[in-house]
Amino acid sequence: MSFDARVMLSRRLRFLPHRAFAIAHHALFQGELTTFRRPRTWSQLLAKKNLDDQPELVHVTADKYAVRDHVAERIGAEHLIPLIQVVERPEDLDLEAPAGPYVVKGTHGCDMTILVRHPAAADHAKIRSTVARWLRTDFFTHGWRERPYEGLTPRAVVEEMIGDGTKPPADYKFFVFHGEPAMVVIDQDRFVAHTSTMLHPDWVPFRISGRFSQADALPEKPASYERMLEIARALGKDFTFARVDLYDVDGHVYFGEITHNPGGGLVRLRPRAFDRALGNLWRNGTPIPEKFIQRS
Repeated sequence: MSFDARVMLSRRLRFLPHRAFAIAHHALFQGELTTFRRPRTWSQLLAKKNLDDQPELVHVTADKYAVRDHVAERIGAEHLIPLIQVVERPEDLDLEAPAGPYVVKGTHGCDMTILVRHPAAADHAKIRSTVARWLRTDFFTHGWRERPYEGLTPRAVVEEMIGDGTKPPADYKFFVFHGEPAMVVIDQDRFVAHTSTMLHPDWVPFRISGRFSQADALPEKPASYERMLEIARALGKDFTFARVDLYDVDGHVYFGEITHNPGGGLVRLRPRAFDRALGNLWRNGTPIPEKFIQRS
């Protein structure tokens, strides 16, 4: 069954009770049947964590607007992408205000992003229509039942587009377990020819694969990498697991988001033994075996 077919089938199963949906969703995308009673792999632990009640800090940090105060307090407001506007109604958007390229985002879910590279040519009616659809969407109910988004206030933010204004900068996603980064995934050219390269924090490749192709060559380590690691630790230390997304622009680190359920459970890591190795790291603090690390 193709990935798209699994997505369509999982969407048709959203009428199921929460646990039954989680079991079916996991079986479709991870290829295994489990009740999550004794989770062992990373993907099982994610699904089990998503079934539980979420601490308030998880909800706060999943909200792409509310998280800004938390980030400013932890690492400094200088790491926030400049905010132009936040709205709860599409008609309140002031799309004449941005002087340069900007990004419109929904704050209460995923896959809600509009890049506006040329503000003078922007279709304001289309942007407002898209934002109106976002704001009508309960992402918990209409997405993959991701509990961090449950009960969030639907909002949209307008932010400056960081980087050169032509395309988003590379996205550095730090997988943080008990406050320590264990993997960094570099997403490049997300809206053109998306690659997703998975590295050990020592900036060497893992011998693994995921949903997207990896870059042909090892991405260049950003000038701010050590600061990125510090920030990932500072923002991830409150959780047993979280993914902290950061950007580097001319050596300065900008915060992207904190994600508690990466990929909504859709991403299958291969080989499966690596999924178990991440689970051992999560449960017991066991280091990832060297056999998965391509050091030469």
